[in-house]
Amino acid sequence: MVLQNEKKFYLIGTNASDVGDCTLQAIEKAKHAEVVVLSKKFDSKFFELLENKKIYFQENLSSKNDRGLWEKIYELFESTDIICHLVDGDPVLDEEGLQEINFFKIKYINCEIISGVIKVINCLNLNSKLLTNREKNFSSTFLKKFNKKKLTKIIDNFYFEKLIIFVENKDELKQMKAFFDNLSPAKIKKLSIRCEKNKNLKNDIKIIEDLNTPSYIIIENHEKT
Repeated sequence: MVLQNEKKFYLIGTNASDVGDCTLQAIEKAKHAEVVVLSKKFDSKFFELLENKKIYFQENLSSKNDRGLWEKIYELFESTDIICHLVDGDPVLDEEGLQEINFFKIKYINCEIISGVIKVINCLNLNSKLLTNREKNFSSTFLKKFNKKKLTKIIDNFYFEKLIIFVENKDELKQMKAFFDNLSPAKIKKLSIRCEKNKNLKNDIKIIEDLNTPSYIIIENHEKT
């Protein structure tokens, strides 16, 4: 049985490919932890940062980041007090961060989310070295979950510069494709579409068909840019 006194869980977001995108707060919390859980896809420089920490690869604990993984992490509290889970991207926007935190809170573990890099930003900037480009990306609207009513309102009114839509699963992808298939040619002409797999802007909704989920779709409005 885990005794919750003094137990602490940090859920930290960053860029798995670049340790330089870690915030100072993320580094501080990770160094404070006794155990770190992260994916094997993290760059080797993260392991230099985390030397002397006990590291568990999440792929060895569970095949995906879900309740199965969280149960395994919870078991680690039997022998340690402070655990950090590093995830690729922002824990709230890119991952099931709120559900993960709630899982540990229900078990009376003290929890903290450390926000990280939103993965789609690199796609917005075509993977330039700058994380943000204020002149180019002055206004970005995020739609965390596909919602036909909200999307219809946004597209009909064209009150966005860049619309970033998070597509969680194949069903949402199918609904989104149907939505854009029903748009008038006049509206489609005013939009350019990009996704993580294909970063070139196109007036062709067909690029959505090859999208893997979960992922992002970026729509730019020619009336605003």
